[in-house]
Amino acid sequence: MKFQAIVLATILGLSTPAIADIARSPHAVAQANAPIGMYSDGEWSVTIGYNNNALSYYGENLRTGDRLSLRGARVSGNNQRRIYTWTNADVRYQVAWQPRDPGVIRVQVFNGRGREILNRLLYESND
Repeated sequence: MKFQAIVLATILGLSTPAIADIARSPHAVAQANAPIGMYSDGEWSVTIGYNNNALSYYGENLRTGDRLSLRGARVSGNNQRRIYTWTNADVRYQVAWQPRDPGVIRVQVFNGRGREILNRLLYESND
């Protein structure tokens, strides 16, 4: 009987770090709870998708037609406010999202010196 308890404790002890790593994985968080969809304010449109184990960002200036597509976000923040960050050269694109308000995202863009060059609230769109 003691032998079975020791084996069970050993198995649980060895598997706990692997389970913890899976639970903390940004990809697991991103897939399960992220602002997937299209958001707009009439001038800017951002679509966030999840494909092949990576978050993608597709941004468009509706006035000028300029477009940008990025892949592979870094996920940070906490359960109340998640921050998804993509980089393109030295420009940082950031989306902040609160799961309790799923229809709104804040899009921020920072230049290479860390200066904010865009800060907009975008609302979920069904277009």
